[in-house]
Amino acid sequence: MAAWDSFRRLFHPRRILWQNRSGFYCMGLEQFCPISVVACLDDSREYDLIERRTGIRFCCLERHTGRRTRPDESAIEEIRPRLGRQIERLLEEPGRDHWAIVCPLPCQTLSAFAASSGYESACHPSELGNWLSHKVNFFSGLERLDLPRMRGRWTRLSETRYAELSAELGSGFVAQLAVGSSGSGTLFIRSETDYALAGARLADAPVWVAPDLGNLSLNINAIAMAASVVAGYPSVQLVGLEMLSSAPGMYCGNDYSAAAGLPPGALEEVRRQTERIGQWLVSLGYRGLFGLDFVLDPANWKAFAVDLNPRWQGSTALLTQAEWRAGRLPLAAAELAYRLGVLEEAEIRKRQEAFFQPVRAAQMSLRWHRPGWWKVTGELEPGVYSVRPQVRYLRPGASLYDCGAPEEILVTGGAPRRGVWIGPDAHLLRVYSEQPVMDLDRMAPLPWSQRAVRELYRRLALEPVRQDPSPARRL
Repeated sequence: MAAWDSFRRLFHPRRILWQNRSGFYCMGLEQFCPISVVACLDDSREYDLIERRTGIRFCCLERHTGRRTRPDESAIEEIRPRLGRQIERLLEEPGRDHWAIVCPLPCQTLSAFAASSGYESACHPSELGNWLSHKVNFFSGLERLDLPRMRGRWTRLSETRYAELSAELGSGFVAQLAVGSSGSGTLFIRSETDYALAGARLADAPVWVAPDLGNLSLNINAIAMAASVVAGYPSVQLVGLEMLSSAPGMYCGNDYSAAAGLPPGALEEVRRQTERIGQWLVSLGYRGLFGLDFVLDPANWKAFAVDLNPRWQGSTALLTQAEWRAGRLPLAAAELAYRLGVLEEAEIRKRQEAFFQPVRAAQMSLRWHRPGWWKVTGELEPGVYSVRPQVRYLRPGASLYDCGAPEEILVTGGAPRRGVWIGPDAHLLRVYSEQPVMDLDRMAPLPWSQRAVRELYRRLALEPVRQDPSPARRL
């Protein structure tokens, strides 16, 4: 976009090696920042299209292993050691002195490589990030800030009884591990049977138990800078939708379009608390992008912060593309420019009201929840689809910008190539849309989204792998 050429020129002569779990996260951001190489865990035919359109080159771990599993927090650490030679060859091209190494997640291996090689780096801090991700530390911060906290306490399920906790918290309550990602450490307990299953799974681990206020939660992105905090527009978070093969409590998407229908006062309260928490992060020395999850009490719209994500989030890529489509500077692009020292904090602060303006976008994250290995045998074409009157492929596409009508959706998110083996709880792809996904009155997905999801699973045509898994292909 020519209108943003002047912003991109701020980075000259830098070229960016950008590392993240999923390669498609670069879309939208690449319009504003000179991303030349993307290193990631997944692989997809859409990356071929992005390479042709933008010249960005992809280093994909999955391209070598042929396997896709649910990535845990440490999976990002595998990219640099296993793809090191391929990455180094790209960095040795002319212009070596102008590379900047960027990872919007804590990653010790990439940070160490940048430091030992002398490259400029903007990687999120690992030690502080891990400390902040621990709920004990985060909840202590909320208490210090005197912000609203859900009624609850730390306990071990082996040391308490269901009757005791249900009398204290209600018959339905939530148990959360101190550390977890995408809802992996969250269990919903509504009966003695649930309690026994949770106790068997969590053993003697300390858990936070609190009342279950329902499924309405908000997610927000923000930037912590030296003297201020700037927040983006919140989204309704999709959690535990069965149609997306998502277990209860598991993250499975975001709906910015639906958030516009919530009371403005609730959104402003989330913004206010985010800014307060961001100032606490600043006092600890944290700089850069972070996110928060809030649970809303539907009885009074009171907001409770329940999770801190000191990193790029699942919602960040969608927000970036939605802001770009709306003709605005994305929050993530401003953050990257700030961390690389090419944009002053004062310039970002001037745009704080623009960053909090509504955007029209939603996404669904499809997973695979069955045990064992499954093979993709279908040919699912990433790109733009129509959902009315039926789900049908229209044309190639790699960003929300490629959608031209409200009834069009984008199949993106690293949709797997044919032949890839899929493990339990692995991410399959994402569906982007300007339409809302959720009916907030019923807290249920709208019919168009259910129809689209069924068709996409059908086209992937996953079949069980009946033989013993062979060793992954070597690099």
